[in-house]
Amino acid sequence: MSKSVPFDKCPPDATVTSCPRCKTSFVFSRDAATLPLPEPITDEVAPPAVAASTTKAQATRNCPKCGYQRQESDAIFDAASCPKCHVVYDKWTTGPSGSSKKASGSIPNVKLGPIIYHREERLFMIHAVVATIYWLGLLFATKGVFALLLPAFGIALLIGQSALIAHLKGNGIKLSPTQFPDLYNRHLTCCKTLGLSDLPDAYLINGSGFLNAFATRFLGRNFVVLYTNVINAMSDRPEAINFYIGHELGHIKQRHLQWAPFLWPASLFPLIGAAYSRAREYTCDQYGRACCDSTESALKGLIALSAGEKLWSEVNVEAYLNQIEQSSGFWMSLHELISDYPWLVKRAARVDNPFAAPPPRSFFAWFFALFMPRMGVGGSAGGVLVTVAIIGILAAIAVPQFAQYQAKAKAHNAEMGVGRVNSK
Repeated sequence: MSKSVPFDKCPPDATVTSCPRCKTSFVFSRDAATLPLPEPITDEVAPPAVAASTTKAQATRNCPKCGYQRQESDAIFDAASCPKCHVVYDKWTTGPSGSSKKASGSIPNVKLGPIIYHREERLFMIHAVVATIYWLGLLFATKGVFALLLPAFGIALLIGQSALIAHLKGNGIKLSPTQFPDLYNRHLTCCKTLGLSDLPDAYLINGSGFLNAFATRFLGRNFVVLYTNVINAMSDRPEAINFYIGHELGHIKQRHLQWAPFLWPASLFPLIGAAYSRAREYTCDQYGRACCDSTESALKGLIALSAGEKLWSEVNVEAYLNQIEQSSGFWMSLHELISDYPWLVKRAARVDNPFAAPPPRSFFAWFFALFMPRMGVGGSAGGVLVTVAIIGILAAIAVPQFAQYQAKAKAHNAEMGVGRVNSK
């Protein structure tokens, strides 16, 4: 056993020695020979932390979802959830046939009233109607042939998604009780706060200087990904990390990922496509706020997207929020109307006060944005380029046609003139 070396085997002036059996080195003192030996620790007495966190009934509980039988060694995990699949026991019930099913009507721990952006549900309904008309129209226009092509589109989408998941699993680090446990516990706490019983897998990946996080979905499984730069930036304010986690969980909670493929045709429309995307961001910011200990922590996390991972702590928050008054001009309004994301200062203002009305946008900006299609991330630049490209294509088609029309008109007029001369 380590530290059980006979004194007669050690030199008189020894200060460091090694156990002859396990080769463990330790500081040696002959004065320790006169000290009483500590009482041995037996397995009959559990450590206080374990005794306080679990009972014998909990230690042998079977998970209703995956069937995993909880062991006494799992006491370090939350006693209310499965250590293997992390489902909350009370969120699942057993059906009449003995099979497990997800409990319905789970009540979140936060009030959703001020969280859901007031325009999101209306924009979702508009998208749903437009997308339904598009898919049905495409089905009838192709006389059902499009339905035969759906499996091919599904496979193409699956391959595209699998590339991201493969990259994530191959290069990222999956959070767990033994892998960044503090960050993993934050993830679990945020899931519990938002009432998510089916916990998404959480990964950490190198952001290469980029401050952000994202959520994705593959084969019915949700994933939350945090960039390392976010974690490094918030080392002095770790509660602000909850904002990023909560924001991405908000996308999962609102089923934004599940509806995205169906709503895609409507998302390309001018104005409404970008408006729905911005509404989702406003909503998810409030989910992030609900996971933080204070509004200030949420604001600090959001402001870091503007100031960067080193200067965010020096930002005067009040002065930053006052910048919202500069967002009502024509150019500011135009570029926001064709972009997927609201201006960060407007997002921060709504995190600070969800009921505060933003400055009105320019009327002329609404008119011009109507002719600019939504182009996703970087939409303000992409929308302008696409609009210019469309105008160029139309001009390239129209100008030769117009020139050809003029030539035909001149030829026709010449023929009419010759006909008049011959008739005389």
